[in-house]
Amino acid sequence: MESGTNYAVYFLFDEAEDNGITRVYIGQLRTGAKRMLSHDKSKQFWSFCIMFVTDNNSFDALTIDYIEYYFINKLKGSSSYLLENKDMRTSEPIISIYDKPKLMAYIEQIEFLLKTEGIDFDEQQVAEDTRFYYPVNKKYHAKISIKDGKFILHAGSLIRRPNETSKEWADEGRFYNRYNKIIDDFLKDNKIIEKDNCYETLVNLSFKSPSMIAGLVSGSSENGWLFFEGLNDLRYTE
Repeated sequence: MESGTNYAVYFLFDEAEDNGITRVYIGQLRTGAKRMLSHDKSKQFWSFCIMFVTDNNSFDALTIDYIEYYFINKLKGSSSYLLENKDMRTSEPIISIYDKPKLMAYIEQIEFLLKTEGIDFDEQQVAEDTRFYYPVNKKYHAKISIKDGKFILHAGSLIRRPNETSKEWADEGRFYNRYNKIIDDFLKDNKIIEKDNCYETLVNLSFKSPSMIAGLVSGSSENGWLFFEGLNDLRYTE
């Protein structure tokens, strides 16, 4: 399309497999869709892209710089997504108080359009009547709930790196490497902090499977339905 060469902000999504967490790369374009051709070659992880561009090219360099900064920092508090960006954009772009309302209006429109596609970068909120589930083994400090078919590991829970023995498992270290990578990504996004030889979750984290949560909490491969007390009963209840 004609506006495909205009200034734009885009999101590259890696749809998670095997109950993993969806990864997102956020970027800006000054040459429109042309740069996506290079991403197709250099960033092989993504499965689909959403680009925001105006037909009259009303985005300028400051606008896309601020929108990119805003969403990179919002993703750090997201329950369901991990950032793929290496530049975490810790410094806010300098904008005037007169420009900010317009930029926030753009951001609100983008957030609305993303939500219509089922993409919500906000942290999962907890309702007052939420039912919580706790590990059967009381040596673990964690609680989960279920919302919209997803399993929520709540802020304040403790997770840990995989046991060193898992490096020698028959899976050739896949569990060990995968769960270490998840911990490293959570640290990069400031979703967890080190605490008492473990890591405390700072936001509610969303997963497709209770077993992935159980693996993070225990540091070993676990059946999540059995790991959390009372959770397995749901599988046989209408």
